[in-house]
Amino acid sequence: MDIRQGTTADAAAVAALHTRSWQTAYTGILPDGYLNGSLADRQADLWRDRLAGGGAGHLLIADAGEGVAGFAYLVPQEDRVLLDNLHVEPGLKRSGIGGALLRHALDRAGTRELYLEVLKRNTTAIAFYERHGGTRAREFVERFPEGFEVDVLEYYWSGIRSDTVPRRSSHAS
Repeated sequence: MDIRQGTTADAAAVAALHTRSWQTAYTGILPDGYLNGSLADRQADLWRDRLAGGGAGHLLIADAGEGVAGFAYLVPQEDRVLLDNLHVEPGLKRSGIGGALLRHALDRAGTRELYLEVLKRNTTAIAFYERHGGTRAREFVERFPEGFEVDVLEYYWSGIRSDTVPRRSSHAS
């Protein structure tokens, strides 16, 4: 597996993976109508705009030789870096791809704090972030324009080098 810089050519594949990931991870957390409605179109617009806009964000692609197996999107801020997205192809979870992307994100953040927001009911992701050294910072409610609310947790990594983040054990399932 190779971790590479994403390009505008990756927009459609990233949007499709982002949609599948949300539809899998957020079933029962976000409304079905939201997940199965125009989500795919919204994600396609988001990634086309993000990658064509030449903004400050940085897309990391995990390429397993057969396309996009996972991705992470980082948004540098004044004194820290937002890990805005970290998604792995649902059928490839627990294969080490997410950990590799997280380690690359930490390297990219350098000396700045890396942080992310995760839905409180997404216990699988929370367990992953905690296994990989994330520290819970705060909790808040996010209000979606579509009229629903979700509880969100913020996690951060500060002063952690990527080589200290646990790697997937060969004994893990």
